[in-house]
Amino acid sequence: MPALLYREVFSIFFTIIVIILTFVIFRKQKIEFVEEPETGYKRELIFCLLWFLLYIILAMLSCAFNIDIINDVTNWLFLVLFPLLILTKLRKEKLIQTLKEIGLKRMDKNTLIKVLLVYILYIGVIILVFSLGEETASILSNIPEILVKFLIYFCLMIFTAGFTEEFFFRGIIQRCLINSLKKPYIAILVSSILFALYHFSFAFYLWDGTAGNIINSLKMIMTEHLVAGFALGLIYYKSNKNLWSSIIFHACSNAIIMSFSVIITG
Repeated sequence: MPALLYREVFSIFFTIIVIILTFVIFRKQKIEFVEEPETGYKRELIFCLLWFLLYIILAMLSCAFNIDIINDVTNWLFLVLFPLLILTKLRKEKLIQTLKEIGLKRMDKNTLIKVLLVYILYIGVIILVFSLGEETASILSNIPEILVKFLIYFCLMIFTAGFTEEFFFRGIIQRCLINSLKKPYIAILVSSILFALYHFSFAFYLWDGTAGNIINSLKMIMTEHLVAGFALGLIYYKSNKNLWSSIIFHACSNAIIMSFSVIITG
């Protein structure tokens, strides 16, 4: 099996496991519907979609012409700072209040335990699956290296994609969709599709195995990244829109994929 397809299949499989675990563990979780100020949800949603379109255009130009417009540093401007300031202006409220509504807040003990349980079982399933495979000996002999890589990648992801992408796609877009549509799971699905499309320019121009091929690029983002987006959106919603739950899971899953990539691909 080609290395790219191998990684994609395992990534989708493990992400589906997370979705199942989240539904099971949070099945009795009472979702708190905090009444947010009525400031025109449609106006906020229109802004989010227009800003998303602008970002996609910039990402396409950046990748197509090799111009360093979009990167981990500028994402803090395009996915966090600028949208946050505009949204605060639209809502006519204090910055700290908008941050809390987006999900940057303390997590209650019960929710924290459930979120940690999802993480632990997710990692446990990964370890179990690979311990039954042909890579067992290789993984066991490289455990120290894998752990070091995981910690390094996890820290990097927390301060890059883990935070910036979750802030925009879950904290802003998904929350606006939930407020506007009043149908949480439809909102999660739509934000997941947008999250997948966000990766198209990178898949088409930069990533090995998909670069230059529209079909392969679309196939990857509309499977692996759409499913990942749904899992992230689900855990964000089930944790009462606490953004730290999806930020940590995003960083954790990316770090695991990168840490095991050398072992998986041989």
